[in-house]
Amino acid sequence: MKVCMVSGAFPAMKCGIGDYTARLVAHLAARGVEVDVLACRSPLVKPSGPPEVQVFPLLSNVPALDSRAIAGHARRHHCDLIHIQYPTWPFRRSLTISFLPALLRLFGAGPVAVTFHEVARCHPINRLRLIPVAYTSAAITATTREDCRWLGSWLPGVARRVVHVPIGANLEPDPGPDFSREDYRRKLGIADDETAACHFGFVFRNKLIEDLLAALRQAVNTGAGLRLVFMTGVERTEGSYGAQVLELIEELGLRSRVVHTGFLPPREVSRCFGACDFASLLFRDGASFRRGSILAAMAHGLPIVSCSNGPVPAGIQNGENMLLSEAGDVGGIAENMLRLCRDGDLRQKLARASLKTAERFAWPAIAKRTIALYRGMLW
Repeated sequence: MKVCMVSGAFPAMKCGIGDYTARLVAHLAARGVEVDVLACRSPLVKPSGPPEVQVFPLLSNVPALDSRAIAGHARRHHCDLIHIQYPTWPFRRSLTISFLPALLRLFGAGPVAVTFHEVARCHPINRLRLIPVAYTSAAITATTREDCRWLGSWLPGVARRVVHVPIGANLEPDPGPDFSREDYRRKLGIADDETAACHFGFVFRNKLIEDLLAALRQAVNTGAGLRLVFMTGVERTEGSYGAQVLELIEELGLRSRVVHTGFLPPREVSRCFGACDFASLLFRDGASFRRGSILAAMAHGLPIVSCSNGPVPAGIQNGENMLLSEAGDVGGIAENMLRLCRDGDLRQKLARASLKTAERFAWPAIAKRTIALYRGMLW
């Protein structure tokens, strides 16, 4: 079986869906599936890969203009089907990706599958863009059961073609054989008697960074020995959101409490997870298993402080495998951070629960379900 995977982003582009795609194709290849990845042209994406996975950075940012080239590649390279990752940030502003499956059929490509990475919680206008994609694709996967239910109720004509295939951790534990938690904490400047929380992922407005910093300030005001490790780069261009975050750190007097690692290679991220005591990962639309950062923290056995906004997704249990407060409740976030600072038994309980929960999102199982989807399309 050979698959043509269309993903606007791919490592080393900084995109969570690009990271997901890289993980997925590696595990598909491990199960004997050949994959050609078609990504957008970028100096960050290099033509590469073992024989089972080859990367072709040949797409523009306007998918409709590439439809003939994608279909031609699939035919020349004898791909059995095309699988589109929707959306990725290089395609996000282009309406034409909504018509890509129809155009691929017009140019004689094989059957098309699409993975929707965001449905129920996306902007209503963006939901309308899903309609032509959904009705012209042979198979649809959604990454959460919530999105599957929403697609089935909103677009009943495609309900039978919707399959739940979760995402996995966008970074799996691999600290290396020489990793020392104590040494790495010293490298980060974290004292033995301090508790280290971490934030992993891009610094975007929907991550409620202002609330996280305000909660850190409240927690520190109680005398807690708490540090926050930003495991990401922060945009420093004047007027950018990253620059505003850095200004807020100064305004709140948190410079000595915040550690900036910058962008890290995967092994260093894994080591940083291993050096921290819990993760604080907030989202305006609430915690969800479509968040690769949450799954990565769970895979590393970290307790998680997050928030909810509306119904809590199935599988997330406040106080059992995560500590939740309402989105925007700075006091509640601070209190949950303080609970983990003060209660080692609670940290251990949530750490065990994180590892247990992460088992449900193992990449080999995800690859197996994806292959079953492909077989259903072809036979």
